[in-house]
Amino acid sequence: MQQLFHHRLVTFIIIPLMVLGLGACKQGIVFEKSQSVNKDGWHYQDTVFFEHEFTDTLALYDIYLNVRNTDDYPYRNFYVFFETTFPDGRVFRDTIETFLADRTGQWTGSGLGRTKSNSFHFRKDVWFPVEGEFTFSIQHAMREEYLEGISDIGIRIERK
Repeated sequence: MQQLFHHRLVTFIIIPLMVLGLGACKQGIVFEKSQSVNKDGWHYQDTVFFEHEFTDTLALYDIYLNVRNTDDYPYRNFYVFFETTFPDGRVFRDTIETFLADRTGQWTGSGLGRTKSNSFHFRKDVWFPVEGEFTFSIQHAMREEYLEGISDIGIRIERK
Protein backbone atom coordinates (compact mmCIF):
# COMPACT_ATOMS: atom_id res chain seq x y z
CA MET A 1 0.00 0.00 0.00
CA GLN A 2 2.81 2.43 0.85
CA GLN A 3 4.46 1.67 -2.50
CA LEU A 4 1.21 2.58 -4.29
CA PHE A 5 1.12 5.85 -2.32
CA HIS A 6 4.68 6.70 -3.43
CA HIS A 7 3.84 5.85 -7.03
CA ARG A 8 0.82 8.16 -6.98
CA LEU A 9 2.83 10.87 -5.23
CA VAL A 10 5.38 10.77 -8.04
CA THR A 11 2.75 10.58 -10.76
CA PHE A 12 0.39 13.30 -9.57
CA ILE A 13 2.63 15.73 -7.69
CA ILE A 14 6.34 15.42 -8.47
CA ILE A 15 6.09 15.01 -12.26
CA PRO A 16 3.70 18.00 -12.69
CA LEU A 17 6.01 20.11 -10.49
CA MET A 18 8.97 19.15 -12.69
CA VAL A 19 7.03 20.14 -15.80
CA LEU A 20 6.18 23.50 -14.22
CA GLY A 21 9.83 23.91 -13.29
CA LEU A 22 10.89 23.40 -16.89
CA GLY A 23 8.38 26.02 -17.97
CA ALA A 24 9.97 28.43 -15.53
CA CYS A 25 13.10 28.47 -17.70
CA LYS A 26 11.33 31.18 -19.70
CA GLN A 27 11.35 33.50 -16.68
CA GLY A 28 13.85 35.76 -18.44
CA ILE A 29 11.12 37.03 -20.75
CA VAL A 30 10.20 40.56 -19.72
CA PHE A 31 8.03 41.35 -22.74
CA GLU A 32 6.50 39.35 -25.56
CA LYS A 33 3.70 40.46 -27.81
CA SER A 34 2.58 39.97 -31.39
CA GLN A 35 0.02 41.65 -33.61
CA SER A 36 -1.84 40.34 -36.62
CA VAL A 37 -1.34 42.15 -39.90
CA ASN A 38 -3.96 42.69 -42.58
CA LYS A 39 -4.96 39.39 -44.24
CA ASP A 40 -5.22 41.17 -47.59
CA GLY A 41 -1.57 42.22 -47.38
CA TRP A 42 0.66 44.27 -45.11
CA HIS A 43 0.81 47.77 -46.60
CA TYR A 44 4.28 49.28 -46.61
CA GLN A 45 3.05 52.29 -44.61
CA ASP A 46 1.36 50.19 -41.90
CA THR A 47 3.52 50.16 -38.81
CA VAL A 48 3.09 47.85 -35.83
CA PHE A 49 3.82 49.41 -32.41
CA PHE A 50 4.70 47.92 -29.03
CA GLU A 51 5.44 49.71 -25.77
CA HIS A 52 7.23 48.58 -22.64
CA GLU A 53 8.46 50.41 -19.55
CA PHE A 54 12.01 49.67 -18.40
CA THR A 55 13.09 50.56 -14.88
CA ASP A 56 16.39 48.66 -14.59
CA THR A 57 19.08 50.74 -16.28
CA LEU A 58 21.85 48.25 -15.48
CA ALA A 59 20.44 45.02 -16.96
CA LEU A 60 21.24 43.63 -20.39
CA TYR A 61 18.59 42.22 -22.70
CA ASP A 62 18.28 40.19 -25.89
CA ILE A 63 15.67 41.13 -28.49
CA TYR A 64 13.91 38.71 -30.84
CA LEU A 65 11.72 39.34 -33.86
CA ASN A 66 8.77 36.93 -34.00
CA VAL A 67 7.28 36.26 -37.43
CA ARG A 68 4.36 34.06 -38.48
CA ASN A 69 3.98 33.50 -42.20
CA THR A 70 1.78 31.41 -44.44
CA ASP A 71 2.85 29.53 -47.52
CA ASP A 72 1.45 32.48 -49.52
CA TYR A 73 4.60 34.42 -48.68
CA PRO A 74 6.37 34.80 -52.06
CA TYR A 75 10.00 35.16 -50.95
CA ARG A 76 12.73 33.33 -49.07
CA ASN A 77 13.92 36.36 -47.11
CA PHE A 78 12.07 39.05 -45.21
CA TYR A 79 13.26 42.58 -44.36
CA VAL A 80 11.85 44.87 -41.69
CA PHE A 81 12.66 48.28 -40.28
CA PHE A 82 12.78 48.04 -36.49
CA GLU A 83 12.79 51.31 -34.55
CA THR A 84 13.34 51.85 -30.86
CA THR A 85 12.13 55.19 -29.53
CA PHE A 86 13.59 56.19 -26.17
CA PRO A 87 11.56 58.03 -23.51
CA ASP A 88 13.48 61.22 -24.36
CA GLY A 89 12.54 60.96 -28.06
CA ARG A 90 15.81 59.60 -29.43
CA VAL A 91 15.31 56.94 -32.13
CA PHE A 92 17.51 53.97 -33.00
CA ARG A 93 16.71 52.23 -36.30
CA ASP A 94 17.69 48.72 -37.42
CA THR A 95 17.14 47.06 -40.76
CA ILE A 96 16.74 43.35 -40.16
CA GLU A 97 16.96 40.59 -42.74
CA THR A 98 15.56 37.18 -41.85
CA PHE A 99 15.10 33.98 -43.83
CA LEU A 100 11.69 32.34 -43.75
CA ALA A 101 12.71 29.56 -46.14
CA ASP A 102 15.96 27.71 -46.75
CA ARG A 103 17.82 27.54 -50.08
CA THR A 104 15.63 24.68 -51.29
CA GLY A 105 12.43 26.63 -50.61
CA GLN A 106 11.46 24.71 -47.47
CA TRP A 107 9.89 26.91 -44.82
CA THR A 108 11.83 27.35 -41.60
CA GLY A 109 10.22 27.63 -38.21
CA SER A 110 7.67 25.54 -36.41
CA GLY A 111 4.07 24.77 -37.10
CA LEU A 112 1.88 22.40 -39.00
CA GLY A 113 -0.04 23.19 -42.12
CA ARG A 114 0.19 26.48 -43.98
CA THR A 115 1.49 28.67 -41.14
CA LYS A 116 5.03 28.72 -39.73
CA SER A 117 6.39 30.60 -36.72
CA ASN A 118 9.95 31.88 -36.42
CA SER A 119 11.81 33.77 -33.75
CA PHE A 120 14.95 35.61 -34.85
CA HIS A 121 17.52 36.72 -32.26
CA PHE A 122 18.74 39.99 -33.78
CA ARG A 123 20.06 42.11 -30.89
CA LYS A 124 22.25 40.85 -28.05
CA ASP A 125 23.28 42.61 -24.87
CA VAL A 126 20.96 45.59 -25.32
CA TRP A 127 21.09 48.17 -22.58
CA PHE A 128 18.24 50.59 -21.87
CA PRO A 129 20.15 53.49 -20.27
CA VAL A 130 17.17 55.51 -19.05
CA GLU A 131 14.02 54.59 -17.17
CA GLY A 132 10.70 55.00 -18.88
CA GLU A 133 8.43 53.89 -21.67
CA PHE A 134 10.18 52.65 -24.81
CA THR A 135 8.28 52.28 -28.07
CA PHE A 136 9.22 49.63 -30.62
CA SER A 137 7.90 49.86 -34.16
CA ILE A 138 8.11 47.39 -37.01
CA GLN A 139 7.46 48.15 -40.66
CA HIS A 140 8.07 45.76 -43.54
CA ALA A 141 10.94 46.80 -45.80
CA MET A 142 10.15 44.68 -48.84
CA ARG A 143 9.62 46.24 -52.25
CA GLU A 144 5.91 45.52 -52.27
CA GLU A 145 3.08 47.94 -51.64
CA TYR A 146 1.00 45.12 -50.14
CA LEU A 147 3.06 42.23 -48.81
CA GLU A 148 1.16 38.95 -48.69
CA GLY A 149 1.82 35.95 -46.49
CA ILE A 150 2.88 37.58 -43.21
CA SER A 151 0.14 36.92 -40.66
CA ASP A 152 1.69 38.14 -37.38
CA ILE A 153 4.68 40.19 -36.32
CA GLY A 154 6.00 40.65 -32.81
CA ILE A 155 8.90 41.02 -30.44
CA ARG A 156 10.25 39.21 -27.41
CA ILE A 157 12.64 40.82 -24.95
CA GLU A 158 14.58 38.64 -22.54
CA ARG A 159 16.66 39.71 -19.59
CA LYS A 160 20.14 38.18 -19.62
